[in-house]
Amino acid sequence: MKKTDDQIDFNFSRPLDIQKNLDINFLDIVLTEINFEKKNPIFVKHLKFLILELFYCWLESSHQMLSVSMSKRGYLSDSRYNPNKISSYTIKVVKFLQKEKLIEFYPGFFDSIRKKSRLSRIRATTNLMELFKRVSLPKKFKISHPSREYLIKTDGKKKVEYLDDFETQDVKEVMFNYNELISKTILDIPIVEDSFIKRHDNKKIIISKTNSQANYIFQENPNKKFKIEGCWWNRIDIDFLGTFSKYFIINDEPTVFFNLNEKFNDFIKKKIGIENFFKRKDLESFDTSQICYLTIKGVNSKSFDSFFRSVLTEKKKFFGNEKLPSSQIKKRLETFIKNNHPISNYFFKNYRLSWEDFLTEIFYKLLKKCVPSNIPVFLIKDKVYSPLSFSEIVGSNLEQILELSLGGKKNGVGYVECASYNFKSRGFFSRMFKSDKSISKRYVERIKNYR
Repeated sequence: MKKTDDQIDFNFSRPLDIQKNLDINFLDIVLTEINFEKKNPIFVKHLKFLILELFYCWLESSHQMLSVSMSKRGYLSDSRYNPNKISSYTIKVVKFLQKEKLIEFYPGFFDSIRKKSRLSRIRATTNLMELFKRVSLPKKFKISHPSREYLIKTDGKKKVEYLDDFETQDVKEVMFNYNELISKTILDIPIVEDSFIKRHDNKKIIISKTNSQANYIFQENPNKKFKIEGCWWNRIDIDFLGTFSKYFIINDEPTVFFNLNEKFNDFIKKKIGIENFFKRKDLESFDTSQICYLTIKGVNSKSFDSFFRSVLTEKKKFFGNEKLPSSQIKKRLETFIKNNHPISNYFFKNYRLSWEDFLTEIFYKLLKKCVPSNIPVFLIKDKVYSPLSFSEIVGSNLEQILELSLGGKKNGVGYVECASYNFKSRGFFSRMFKSDKSISKRYVERIKNYR
């Protein structure tokens, strides 16, 4: 596929969310401008769905695109994950919007570099964006369908059906209430001006409210080996977090984070039987999070070569410089192994340790304690964020959970206070506020609507 100016950001896209709430009227001002007379109710429903998704996509970033399947095989209307019964009728609506010059359409293609097919992309044209600018969003509105599924079973990358039982109902209740809490809470990085952040692989991650739903994803048993993902902060990498960990904020309140990597030694001790292997002064410039992930990679790898190749694919994540020569990376990894005894004696044994699975398990247990009390907590890689006002409760719960999971004596988890923005109101009746730090207009708008 040839690159054009319009297609350079082909990767800056997200899939359609077929579990959005369509029972809204704030887009009527847009829909009344679209000529869809004599169209049947099914067409109208799919039109409303696509316009809503295009609106949310534009709201997140005018440069972002939606990935859409132009094949009937890409749709399954009879599924628990499709409460709106969105079908391949979507294809007809895409063609209609293209004909009406309301969307830009970029056909799918086979990516010869990644060796896989890429779905088609769409985004609003200037004409449709002008209509979107007329929309007045209500302060409160439901983004997700009332019957949205937050518990998802997968077989590989494919969603599959499952039977509900007591176990699934318990998880669903926790995740539904957690998502309700998320919908009333703002997690942000006020010093970031753009509507997105960039990962080490240059992938853009939208700081989004309209496309952040926490999903509980499992394969066989919902209580074994699961993930919690779907929110924008779940896609952050340790490279970005290493720089910005202290700049996150929950709403406009003082915020803290608990470093779960403090428990990595205890995790390794429980899994392998080794303790106190960290020798920070001997581990060059790697931070604690990088050491944890490099150690897990080493332990799980079959050989130094496979370890080396794995790190090369993410070298900016670990070394901050994607142009660093392979020879230097190899030398630093050899030094890392040499200085990381006794744990490196267990490298290349093809273990199956998952630090991330452990962190997710701990976080879910924390959700079960915090969500009923309306305490917002967020897991970002190996850090749990919470408002400072709840830090004592969150810390106590974490201590109990970790003691039961890892054994041993009680040992609290320390927290780090995030940057203080020192927000001050400009007046009792004012929705504006000021800070002694430089904050983005994007965040100011978000927090004004929150207040």
